[in-house]
Amino acid sequence: MKIARGYFDSYRNVNSNVLNEAYNRTRYFSASGMRSASGTTVFISHKHSDLESAGDMKDLKGMLNYLKNRYNVVPYIDSMDNKMPKETCAETANRIKSVIDGCNKFLLLATNNAIASKWCNWEVGIADKKKLISNDMAILPMVESRDALYNGSEYLELYPYIEKRNDSYGHEDLYVFIRKSDGTSRWVSLGSWLNDTY
Repeated sequence: MKIARGYFDSYRNVNSNVLNEAYNRTRYFSASGMRSASGTTVFISHKHSDLESAGDMKDLKGMLNYLKNRYNVVPYIDSMDNKMPKETCAETANRIKSVIDGCNKFLLLATNNAIASKWCNWEVGIADKKKLISNDMAILPMVESRDALYNGSEYLELYPYIEKRNDSYGHEDLYVFIRKSDGTSRWVSLGSWLNDTY
């Protein structure tokens, strides 16, 4: 089941400093530093306007709190990186490539706007080369509301993706659908995927 905006709202105020912490980590990012960070490092690809449209970045804040508090994720968010050039250029692209390579995982927050974004699509292409073979990238499809249509492009079906599912006890949680090199596929919990314990 696709995730609707607001899914992470209950985590929004769990740690009110999460955006500041993410900003502080991101602005001093180095590829070697991210690999040695305590926790799984995740490049979060997103359409900036999606997350800022609410004014308080509530979807991003809730998702970061969720990932940090449940799974000890160390996020990278390019809009918070003060090493990025002021104007988008080739240096921007090189920086993003380096960061994607340096992070343990890649996650596309796949809203309809992100799917239409040339930068998000380019980042998925970079992650494809670096992360797909080891299932270290995933797509998190997010719709505006439970009844909204999702415009996911067919090519996104190539990648592991995250959905809400019920576990064997009937409790709802997030799971990642992965395909293995032997042609088999299966659902693994988000925590197992983030920690490479599946």
